[in-house]
Amino acid sequence: MKITIEIDTKSELEKLTAFFKTFKIEKVKLVSDKNAAITKGDKSIDPSSLFGIWANEPKKLDDIRKAAWQRK
Repeated sequence: MKITIEIDTKSELEKLTAFFKTFKIEKVKLVSDKNAAITKGDKSIDPSSLFGIWANEPKKLDDIRKAAWQRK
């Protein structure tokens, strides 16, 4: 089983370590993603074909939000 816990500060790490000790969890693997690889975009793609995709159907920001945030 793998569980991912994201923490931001050293104090959070200390609290988490104390939690593990409380429950006698001995096997813990720490992974840092500070050196995560950044993938650069493909500069050969011409984005000009995307310009004006809504020219015939103008959209308002409020309409986009209403459609995207519907929760049922």
